[in-house]
Amino acid sequence: MPKTERILKVMQRVYERQNFTVGELAEEFSVSYRTMLRYLHELSHLGVPLYAHEGKNGGYSILNTRQQRARTEQMGESIQRIIKPQTLIVGLEMKIPFTAYYMSHALKPKLWQELEQRKAEIPYLRRTSKPQYVAAVLNRQQIYHYVAGMEVTTIRDMPERMVSLTLPTQEYAMYTHEGHSNREDTDQSYAYVLQQLKQRGLTPNPTRYCLELRASVHASLAQIYVPLTV
Repeated sequence: MPKTERILKVMQRVYERQNFTVGELAEEFSVSYRTMLRYLHELSHLGVPLYAHEGKNGGYSILNTRQQRARTEQMGESIQRIIKPQTLIVGLEMKIPFTAYYMSHALKPKLWQELEQRKAEIPYLRRTSKPQYVAAVLNRQQIYHYVAGMEVTTIRDMPERMVSLTLPTQEYAMYTHEGHSNREDTDQSYAYVLQQLKQRGLTPNPTRYCLELRASVHASLAQIYVPLTV
């Protein structure tokens, strides 16, 4: 079945079901979880009003007109254009082929667990009332690079097997993600907000790292920074 025809069938099924999970649709259409998520992202960019529900039994639903308006107003108000000064991060990394992206579901929690156990080894932590745990995410040249780390004031005396990132001063679109910290839920938040940025005429910069800042490893509230092309 041609891809365009398959996406149209997925769209029809989404509107029929109203509520669903990626896994359910992937099984129904005999495709991988990754492929189905990509289809849903494409539908979102086409204007299909998908909304992610967090939690153990979370999934997706189609927003009605009133819900769409309320959600758009809520997200629009939460998106801010800000200049973030140079950011220094020390932490643990994973680099995997983008085709194996969903291996991150298993690998990410292990990174954060090890970081939590070893955070006392990281010198020069940035002391602030804002979130200290930082995920830096970059997709480039078919490689998915993820760093689970913490902000520091100086990169020196690196702990064993940890890496550092020095991110330059950058203009970002910053918004608040409320929901589960898992990749699927966060991805849907990204997809929805990217759609809103497009409507506002803002262009993400794919060559720079996106950031996710949390007050704790499992916090349901995150500040997400999407770098903008100036």
